[in-house]
Amino acid sequence: MTKQHKEQKLSEQIEALSALVKRLEDPSIELEDALTVYESGMKIAEAAQKALEDAEQRIETISSNPEK
Repeated sequence: MTKQHKEQKLSEQIEALSALVKRLEDPSIELEDALTVYESGMKIAEAAQKALEDAEQRIETISSNPEK
């Protein structure tokens, strides 16, 4: 996972994944290009999953320790 993917907002990551899926759906894509696109998509998906897990952890922390 690259630093660039970590710094992207979740919405940007989802947009990037959507664009990569469209590229993969192109029947004219060469195998090597498809593998590169797939690898990039997996890295973005990993970063997005981490962001979701971090958000979930923050929500759990806030919910269990509400400020008074």
